[in-house]
Amino acid sequence: MIQRPASAARYLEDCHEEYAPISPKNTVLEPMEPLVSVIIPTHNRAELVGQAVQSVLNQTYRKMEIIVVDDGSTDNTRDVLRKYHATIRYIYQERSERSRARNEGFRYSKGDYVAFLDSDDLWLPMKIEKQVQVLNGNSDIGLVYTEVQYIDINGRPYIGDICWDKPVRPALYEDLMTHNVITGTTSSVMVRRTCLDKVGLFDESMNTCEDLDLYRRIARYHNFHKIELTLTKFRIHAGNTQHNASAMAEGWEIIINKISQDTPPDFEYYKNEAIIKILFRVGDLYSQDGQLHRFFSFCAKSIFHGQKWILTCAFWKELVRMCMRKCVYENLLRIKHR
Repeated sequence: MIQRPASAARYLEDCHEEYAPISPKNTVLEPMEPLVSVIIPTHNRAELVGQAVQSVLNQTYRKMEIIVVDDGSTDNTRDVLRKYHATIRYIYQERSERSRARNEGFRYSKGDYVAFLDSDDLWLPMKIEKQVQVLNGNSDIGLVYTEVQYIDINGRPYIGDICWDKPVRPALYEDLMTHNVITGTTSSVMVRRTCLDKVGLFDESMNTCEDLDLYRRIARYHNFHKIELTLTKFRIHAGNTQHNASAMAEGWEIIINKISQDTPPDFEYYKNEAIIKILFRVGDLYSQDGQLHRFFSFCAKSIFHGQKWILTCAFWKELVRMCMRKCVYENLLRIKHR
């Protein structure tokens, strides 16, 4: 069981708070122990975080607590959130990236179910209600997520191409080895607290792909369910992590090392293929940023440090097989389009 910090009040001294976090008895939501903990990490999004909080307050389901973790904002985020002081618990921390912010929110939470909402995204009013219904009625499901609508920085429907990975493998765990197939990432997700207690929280060494890493660990032991309703609004803008190709590549490098070390025996047969697929992606991401040398550096360091995944004969056989298959496929496409 993950323990809550020993001194829950100490952070007030560290961040010189002007208003204290609200206890359940003072909230305008349900006057009982909350069932759903909503955790909103934010950093310098004063123009958006209020909209995110309001979308939670607009939920038809009321048994919840709202925890906003301010990850070292230097804008007027605190002033924006002051108007919600009666309905949220505000926690300030020094700049540490979103993984630690989410984990900090979880440590202060009490709910049986946990839902994460990025501060630039929004929920539609029945999102929590629909997800609670699924978890309450299906004890074998550990995580439930929703369909999403893509919006722009102004909240209007996003006009542009969105390429989101979809499940293609026989088992969800296999998909999560190579692709993030959970639409809307963390903003669409609700997870049982017991799942996080079992597999751990977000890896704080990761600034990208940390959500995929968590989903893969949860999927090892629990079933997932997708609600085929648009209940989450995912905002597309220049600040999205997905637009930072090199940062994404760094996250995938960590995923490779994790897969090589902790793939369950039932999925060992797919491990080398999964690693090679990710390697292709890492190379492509670095190439987009004109930093292909970093891809070769990663491979060289993996060999130098004796990473097992790159030193086995099975890996190199699979690499040759997949490269040949890729060449044949590309040649067939060229012939087809002549």
